[in-house]
Amino acid sequence: MGSCVTSWNLTFLNGAYTPAGISYEMTPIRCDNATAGTTSTGCVVPWYAAAATYTRSSYPSLASHVERAQASGLPGATFAAPLTRTTNQAVQDTNRNLACGDAPSISGLSCDEYPPAVSYQGLSAGGTRRTFTGCNFGLPSGTGPTGVSVCMITATENNAQGGIHTQFFRSWRVLDGDPFRVLIG
Repeated sequence: MGSCVTSWNLTFLNGAYTPAGISYEMTPIRCDNATAGTTSTGCVVPWYAAAATYTRSSYPSLASHVERAQASGLPGATFAAPLTRTTNQAVQDTNRNLACGDAPSISGLSCDEYPPAVSYQGLSAGGTRRTFTGCNFGLPSGTGPTGVSVCMITATENNAQGGIHTQFFRSWRVLDGDPFRVLIG
């Protein structure tokens, strides 16, 4: 893994005037071959929070849950409050277990947690669970930037979410500690 910063130093000359100059440092970039599942090398602007998008037409119950969770104040929808990726399996497992460990068993449904377990903003970071009407959890609703929202959504959509994240993280070279967003389209 390496990084690069490009700088421009410009000097303006006009015979009758004192020379004027300006220096400009471009945004740093990171180049790596550390993205899991690919052997290719690529470069990114590491502070840019790229967005994984869940479409309402393909993932209606997932999109509805995430949209309501973000509207309740949980992070991940904006550049000002992005999520941060974790590749630490122990953190991911803790996030999932604390959020969905006591999920009800309902045929065809699966427990979804937001922020997702692949973020450092899950319950391993603290906070409490919240939910919404129709989510099949006996928990209160809540607001604010900490904690997680849980909701029983269709199992096929919840399973697809993992693939969406995997493809997104590969395509955008999102590594451990990098910011990312989740949008509804």
